[in-house]
Order: sequence, then structure tokens, then C-alpha cells
Amino acid sequence: MGLRTRLALPVVLIVLAGSPPAQEPLSDFYAQRFYGEGFANEPLRWLLLAAFTPGWDIDPERYGGASALVAVDLGVLVLLAGLVLLGRWLSARRRPGWPGCLAVGVSATLVANFAGLGLYTGLVDEVRLAPAGTLVTNALRGALIFGLAAGSLLACTLAGWSGESTGARPGARRAEGGATMTTAPIHLPVGSAPGDATRYLCAGAYLDERFADRVLEEVLADETSAVAASPGVDPAAVVRHCLTAQELRYRRDLRLAGAFGAVVLLAPVWLVVVLLVLALPRQAAEGRPSPTTRGRPQPAAAVLAGAAVSAGVAALIALGLGVAAAALPVDGFPAWLLGTYLAGVPAVLVSVGAAAFAYATVLGHDLDVDELLRTTLTRETFTAPAGPVAGRPQWVGDRLAAIEEAREGNVTVYSGYSPFVGYAATDSQWSLAVPLLPAENAAGLRARPAAPRPFTPAELVGEIRERLHAVAARQPGTGTPAEALGSLTVEDRVFVSGTALGDDERFFGTAVSPAARLPAEAVEEIMLRPTGTRRHFLAVHVPLWGGDVVPSTFLHFAVVGRTLHLHTDNHVLGPVRSDFHVVDLLGGALSPAAKRGLLVNALRRTGAALVSAPFRALRHARFETRHDRRMADELTAMRENPVYDFGARVGVRELAVSPDYHNYFQVVDARRITALVERHTLAAVREFLDRHGYDTTDFRAQQQTILNQGLIQQGGTSIVGNQAIGTGARATQQVPRQAGPAASGAAAVPDE
Repeated sequence: MGLRTRLALPVVLIVLAGSPPAQEPLSDFYAQRFYGEGFANEPLRWLLLAAFTPGWDIDPERYGGASALVAVDLGVLVLLAGLVLLGRWLSARRRPGWPGCLAVGVSATLVANFAGLGLYTGLVDEVRLAPAGTLVTNALRGALIFGLAAGSLLACTLAGWSGESTGARPGARRAEGGATMTTAPIHLPVGSAPGDATRYLCAGAYLDERFADRVLEEVLADETSAVAASPGVDPAAVVRHCLTAQELRYRRDLRLAGAFGAVVLLAPVWLVVVLLVLALPRQAAEGRPSPTTRGRPQPAAAVLAGAAVSAGVAALIALGLGVAAAALPVDGFPAWLLGTYLAGVPAVLVSVGAAAFAYATVLGHDLDVDELLRTTLTRETFTAPAGPVAGRPQWVGDRLAAIEEAREGNVTVYSGYSPFVGYAATDSQWSLAVPLLPAENAAGLRARPAAPRPFTPAELVGEIRERLHAVAARQPGTGTPAEALGSLTVEDRVFVSGTALGDDERFFGTAVSPAARLPAEAVEEIMLRPTGTRRHFLAVHVPLWGGDVVPSTFLHFAVVGRTLHLHTDNHVLGPVRSDFHVVDLLGGALSPAAKRGLLVNALRRTGAALVSAPFRALRHARFETRHDRRMADELTAMRENPVYDFGARVGVRELAVSPDYHNYFQVVDARRITALVERHTLAAVREFLDRHGYDTTDFRAQQQTILNQGLIQQGGTSIVGNQAIGTGARATQQVPRQAGPAASGAAAVPDE
């Protein structure tokens, strides 16, 4: 069901409720109960008066003349127009909620009540009205009661609404590469050159305010936490651009807050009129959805002309409302609240002026951002910012230094259950255990126990590291050139829970947050003791598509007694959100078509930006205060809590992962790299054991199972897709849709 149909439902119901056949029984009941003798029920009386709010008619005699009928019917038209326009504005949000719908219902009814009362007073001669206080009270109570009912009706009809496509028609979405990653039509470029992912995230700082706020609040301002890994991305560059974007928005929000304050100071109720003035040209600018399915054209010049005409009509409507308000017989506080003083001129001027100023401010901000993106964040012009941050407190520079250090670090201090923070959820995993038995001799007999050469996990890890580097370098004997791993990164990484650091001085340096790098000796010591809360993994990352897709494989080796254990976790960071890729469409000067797009986009966002500007400006102004208070509490908790959590909760790269793959071959390439790393790892382990004189018969059987089927079962039950393996297995599985940024759970096999 489309948005127009959803909004038409409450309009039709309200029109029917206000029709003469529906209103006459209510009028008769009201006259019988409240004009009779000895009956008084105030709650019922107010409900009945509120029920008269949508009343309309075509018979002039019912309301005492044609002028009165016009005033009443125009008031109902204002009510219906307010519900539709504000409802469409609200539906621009992802999912309109009950609070917003109730606010729309009350606001539209309030404006309609006072507009109808003002028109009735101005158009009907020799009308005898109740005292001003009673009129205002009746209008406010009626607006509250009927407005809540209308808002509830609006909420019910918009329930489940998740936005309407105004451009390309969305295609069928189907799962690819995990439980939450899907494929969908993407009409933007994909990453292709090294560093693209960093550029996209830097652009996202200006394009998505929520993303920038999360980076600053959850990564920069969280000084005591470790910094999560962000493979394929320079997180410090992203944080610097988020700081710049924050300052740009703060200047915009201060100006918008000034316009908001002017309306509140002169006529608070006219804030609703400001939104209506902004909503009319916006609806005209939306136009009809384009029938194209292969791209999204910029708005035509005729659309802007229609928006300009609608803006003029909105100004005339505001003028008419001002005239109607001036006719209300109120003074004092109600006159200020409704803007009826001085013939309503200040209210009309401030509402129209605030709407125009807000639009100009939002448009100017968008033009500045567009110029910044075109001149500094295209592939040809991008340079990662560096150096000290001017005009910022010392703690910002210190935290940036910690973030830059973490980029080259080898320690992940994590919070929560999963240690792989920053790498997306587990895509697949498998484990195997190999008994370290002597190899058979040529006669089929076991060699003497002393024949096998003992080894350490460090030696095996070194063998695999060299093998993978050789494959990446396409050296002879490592496979065909097609098997090269390109931008492969192999690193030792230690994972430790943020609540398990204790007094281990190896994980603490001069900064408040945990150390990001351990010396090689400490890493090897943890590698040789694979127990407890500190574990070593050999991490293999291969940024693909300019870092837009990053498959990662984590290999953990342990020798316990006469058994070699190998555990593998595979992760795939999906592409950066598609709207951040818009920077690749920019280049050169701003074209007329692109300028029209900016004009329309500014119209779409001005109303919401104006209403929320005071709160955003206040939040920004309190950024340092929030940080100082947070740090004081964190330092106190650190001293008093022996299991204080130093772990990182989220990585910069994870904050912008798209729910959709942008190209089919991104999925193919990620799986190819994962399979390639697994194949060469297993081959290296087999050759290593052969050289050291160990029997690899059991290992070869397990290796063949993994390579052929992608899994190995050693007791218990494992579920992969809709297939179950093991005793008592069942083939039904509900894979929950994760709230995190990437795909999860393609295969799960328990460790031995």
C-alpha cells in the first residue's frame, strides 16, 4: 500500500465523521443532555465538543449563514491539509512512530481550531462570542482530545511504513554471503582503488550526521577503551573529518536555532505554520516518481518552478492565517501564544522569514559540503589529514595518537563475548585436531618414538606466514598467478578480554587506554601458552575493491600434549554504505542538474533540521562537558572496580557497513580469498608435519573434508544453511537477522 493510500484512509474517515449524517445525531444528543435540566457530565461534554471538530456541511442554514459555513468548512480543510502535509513530512522518516503521529494530529487540529475560530469571528457579523479565556480553553481542549484521536488514526494507518522509493524500482532482495548481507540494485560506483574505503568513510562524516556522532562519541571520546581494528581503513583520518563535519554542522545549527528561537519568542504556536510553509514547496518538489528503473535523474527545472509557486502559495496561506488570528478576541498571554497581537503582522513575518532563512541556511551548508567533497575527497584529490588538531583540547590530540598507533598495533582488547571486534561477525569457522604420531616407514612400520622432530606453534606460524607471503608475491612454486592474494596482510594478533587485563603491565603504557602493541617476545610467550584469556591468532586480511570488502581469516594453533589443534574463524567486512560512494560521482564544477538536486534535497531536510537545531546545537556545545564528566566517572570506576572493562565495543569501519553487497563479484571474490587462504594454510601445515616426521594420514582426511565440503564434524551437531550434521541432527534452523554491520554464521563447528 502506497503512502498516498495510507494518508487517504484517515482523511476519508475524518470526512465521514464530520459529515451531516454523522454530526446530526451527536448534535441532538448534545442538545438533549446539556440543554436539559439537571444533567452535567463535563468529561462527556468535552468529548462531544471534540467530536464536532471535523464537522462540515453544505447547508448554510445549519450554521446561520453562508459566511459562517465558509468559516467552518475552511477550518476543516486546514485540518485535513495539515494532517496530509505533516503526515507526509513525518513519513520521510524510516518508520513513523506513535509520538510523532500524535504530535502531528494535535498540531494540525490546533491550527485548524484557531484558524476556524478566527475566520468565523472575521466573517460573521454581529456574532456573540464567549469570553476570550473560554474560547482559548475550548480550542485547546478540543485540539488535544480530537488531535490525539486523529494522531492515533494516523499512526495506525502508517504502521509498518518503511519509506517509498522515488527513484529506481527496487529489485528482489536475496541473501548472499551471510544471514544479514543481501544484494540489491545499487546506482552508485563501487570501490576499485586502494584507499577508497577510507575516502568513503571520510565523506560519510559530512553525509551522515549520526555516523559522525557515533565515531566521535564511541571512538574518540571513549578515552579509556581500547581502539578496535579497522582493516583497510585509516581510522584517524575518518575521526579528523568527523571533527571538521561537526564544526560545520554546529555553525549551521546555531543559525537555525536563532530562527527557531525567533518564532518561539514572537508566536510559539506559529512553529506549526512554519512547518506547513516548508511542507508545501517540498511536496511540489517531490513531483511524481520517475518511471525509470536504471538510474535516478535529477529534478527538472519545472519541478523547481512548481516549488517556487508553492512557496508563494504557502506565504499567502500564512498571511490568511495571520488575518484569521488577528480576528480572535484574545489578549495577554493567549495573544502572545497565538500571535494575534499587532494584527498578526509579527507572527506572519517571523514565520515566513524563519522558513526562508532556514532553507537558505540548509542550502548554504549543503553547497559548502558539496564543494568540500569535490575539492578534497575525490580519488584524485584525497590526502589523509595528519598533524595536530588546531583549536581542540589536549585530550583530542592524545586520543588521535592512540587511534593512529592502534592502526599498526597487534593487540585487540575486546568487550563482550566475541573477540573479533572490528572485523564483523563470524562468517564461518571450523576446527580440527591432529594426533602427533610418528610417520610410518617404507615397510609400513612405525618409526621409533624419537624420530619426529619436536616443534613449537611459533615455528608452525612462521611456516604459514612465509607460505602466504610467497603466494602473494607470486613466487615460483606457490601456485598460478591467479591464486595471488594481492594486497594481503599477515600479522600476529593477540586477543584479550577487556575485563581480564588485571595488573598485567604488558597491556598498559603511558596512555589511559590499553597498549595497542606488544613486543615480539610477549606475543611469542602468549603463543606458547594457549590457555586463559589471552590468545594468539595469525590474522590474514585481504582488502578488495579498494578496501570496500575485506575478508579476514584468523588462525589459532595450539600444541597440547601430543595433539595439534587448529581453529579457524573467517570474517567478511561488507562494503561501505552505498550513499557514501556518492563522492565518486563528483568532479569538476557543480552542474546545473546537480544544483537542482541540491535545491530539492535542501527542501526535503529543512523542516526537520529547523525543529531539531536547538537540541543539536546544545548537544554540540556540551561535548566537552560530557567528555569531562564521563572521564571523571570512568577513572573512578577504574580505581574501584577490579574487573573494569577496557575493551573496545565497535570499530570505525564497522559503523558504516552496508546491509547490501553492491556487486555480485564482491561476494565471489571474498569467498575465493577465504578458500585460498584455507587451502594454502592446510597445505603448509601438512608439509610442515611431513618434514618433521609426523603421520599426516588423519590430517589429510580432515583436510579433504574441509576443502570439499567446507566443514568437519567431530561429535555433536553442526548446522550449515538448512543442512544438519551429526547424531540426532535436524535440518530446520532459524538464522536471526543480526543488528550488527555484516553477515553472520555461514557455518559453525564446535571445537574439540
